[in-house]
Amino acid sequence: MAEAMFDGRELYMLHDMFWREFALMPGLVRGTAEGDRERAEIVGGHIAGLNTDLRLHRAGQDTFVWPLLLDRCADDVIPVVQVMEGQNDEVDRLSQELDAALATWRRGPTADSGKALARVLDQLVPALQEHLGTEEAHLVPLMERNIPAAEWSEIVRKGVAEADAERMPLGFGMLMYEGDPEVVEIALVRLPPELRSAVREQAPQVYAAHAERVHGTPTPPRSSELTAARPYRPHSVPPDAAAGSTDDREAAPAVRRRGATGRGRGGRET
Repeated sequence: MAEAMFDGRELYMLHDMFWREFALMPGLVRGTAEGDRERAEIVGGHIAGLNTDLRLHRAGQDTFVWPLLLDRCADDVIPVVQVMEGQNDEVDRLSQELDAALATWRRGPTADSGKALARVLDQLVPALQEHLGTEEAHLVPLMERNIPAAEWSEIVRKGVAEADAERMPLGFGMLMYEGDPEVVEIALVRLPPELRSAVREQAPQVYAAHAERVHGTPTPPRSSELTAARPYRPHSVPPDAAAGSTDDREAAPAVRRRGATGRGRGGRET
């Protein structure tokens, strides 16, 4: 039996979360009244947390993913690096500008500081979306061909061990909001057993409350609803390969296996 490989749907789920939450940020800032410090702190804390999440995600790729791929398929990876290098620099630059503009706005939510913050977000959102789309088109296929599922599980576990445990229910809730239930379970079973049940039960409610506070509704628009044209995603890996190693999947409930149909963003069948 062929070795189970990394399932690209895991990265799609994370990307959907980033796509949704970052796309909604400019409207959150512009919708905050001048001088409303309480609202600015709610929105600002939300933006700061996600900018940190994005930075950690990209650092994890630099530490774990790129070295593996360069070692195993350098001829295929180097052209991808060349494509993504400029995007990486732009996202990094704008992410740092976001930190600075956000700090100024949170200290004093004036009309000028709000406009400055919204302008940075207006630049960052399309740059990030382009970067995520390039990852899905070029990086994900290489990961699916070259990183075994068991090895990916160890990479994720290392990240979980270093993550902020207090933020974990919210982070998983953001993923679960529009994540494929099968893929959500794949991610959940990598958590330490003492956290798994609590996160599974609490995460949706934690995100619903957070979304109500930040977006004004527990059901904000999904990623697929936030732009007229979303990149098409082919089915990630064959269902049998997507099953992963036994220890990773043993806690996941039985689910319907998909055939070779394509899937769009947000877990929708296409």
